[in-house]
Amino acid sequence: MVFLKKIVGFYIASSIHVAFAAYAFILLTFTSLNSSYDCDVAYFGFFGTIAAYNVIKYFSVYKLKKHQISKKFKLIFLLSLSAFVVALYFYFQLEIDAQFVALLALFITLLYGFSFFGWLSSGRNWVGFKVFLVALSWTLVTFLLPVVALKITITEIVVLQAVQRFVLIYALMCIFEIIDLQFDTIALQTLPQRIGIANTKKLGYFLLMVFIGIDVVIQNEILLLNLFFVLVIAGFLYFSNEKRSKYYSSFWVESIPIFWWLAQKLLTYF
Repeated sequence: MVFLKKIVGFYIASSIHVAFAAYAFILLTFTSLNSSYDCDVAYFGFFGTIAAYNVIKYFSVYKLKKHQISKKFKLIFLLSLSAFVVALYFYFQLEIDAQFVALLALFITLLYGFSFFGWLSSGRNWVGFKVFLVALSWTLVTFLLPVVALKITITEIVVLQAVQRFVLIYALMCIFEIIDLQFDTIALQTLPQRIGIANTKKLGYFLLMVFIGIDVVIQNEILLLNLFFVLVIAGFLYFSNEKRSKYYSSFWVESIPIFWWLAQKLLTYF
């Protein structure tokens, strides 16, 4: 049991789980665009997520304690380096316009995680912008990158789908913001610190309603699978609080896009 707990802990800490979430969102994008699977985009998204998340989470730790790094962090470092090399390979398989989108997402990720030139603090410290930057970078990687790589014509429907992905990720981030209250300093002025937990939940519910509303505009109906997972997210949002364990968000909430894609895949056989 202890060994299994260590495996799950490493799986989450090394950002493999969140990478599967990004991968699932990309697969959902392929389906929503009625397009074929593109391994270059999907694998770039997966391995790029591992590398980017681990750099943001552990770079400062490594810089301050590089002589006291545990075996676990050494393994995460090796995994991250390997993931970066693989992501770089798939990046160069993309065409130039898709590479530009990937670079834009990388820039936003670096803007979120690092300060620049000593005068521009990291985006996570910008009041009101933390969640926006995360939702934007995820939308770029999991939606716009597949659109551009597959040369999908950007119509009003595609723009609405991009907005739909953005508001969905923003709603999911509301859960993370609430859970992270137990770790965030008051100086960060995160969403629930500024408007309160209740209003953060109301914002999340509103964004989920926008998501369903866009479904109606695009499909002229509410897709039941989408409605089901929106209700699942709403449930997680309702029961979220700062006393929840780290697995509530870092495992279960991040599992939602994975189960969403699996359910969609399963339904294709009926």
